[in-house]
Amino acid sequence: MSEARVSFSLNGVDLTTVVNLASRIDANPDVARELSAYARRVRVRWVDGFHSQAYTRDVPSHTYDEPEWLGGKNRAMAASEAVLGAIGGCIATGFAANAALREVAIHELEIEVEGTINLPSFFGILDGNPGYTRIQVTIYARCDADPKLLDEIAFRAVQLSPVVNTVKNPVDVQYTLRRMT
Repeated sequence: MSEARVSFSLNGVDLTTVVNLASRIDANPDVARELSAYARRVRVRWVDGFHSQAYTRDVPSHTYDEPEWLGGKNRAMAASEAVLGAIGGCIATGFAANAALREVAIHELEIEVEGTINLPSFFGILDGNPGYTRIQVTIYARCDADPKLLDEIAFRAVQLSPVVNTVKNPVDVQYTLRRMT
C-alpha cells in the first residue's frame, strides 16, 4: 500500500517538500554533504551577433541580446541584465519560502534590481572591474506580517540567496575551450 502524502502550500510554496528536505538535510550528514555540492548546468548556444540562447533541464530556453546602442538587435535582455533578474528571482524565491514558513500570506511581491556596470572596462579602454560595481535591490511587498517579521523575511531572502552570494563573494570561475568539429 502506498503512503498518502498530505501537502501543505502557502504562497504557492509546497511547504511539505521544503520542510521534509530541510529535515532530511538536518538529520543526515550524508544528505547534507551531497547537497552541499549540488550542481546546476546551463548550455548557451550563440545564434548571431550578440544574440544567444540558454537551455537547461526541460524548460523553455531563454535568450540574450544587447540593446541596439551597444551593437545588438534588442531581441532579449542582455546577459548582464539577466544577472540582475536572477538576483531578483532568487530573492523572490527566498522571500516566498521564508514567508510561507512563517505562515505569512503574500498578496503582492516585486523585486527591483538595479546595477551600475563599467562599460569602458569591458571594452578594455579603462582599467577596473568590467562587471557590476554596485547593485541596489528594492523589495516591494504587500503581506500579512508586522514590520519586524517582514524585515526578517526580507533579510533572510537576501542574505541566504545563492545568487546574491554568488555575486557578493569570490567564486572560482574556470573554463575549458574545446574545438567543435
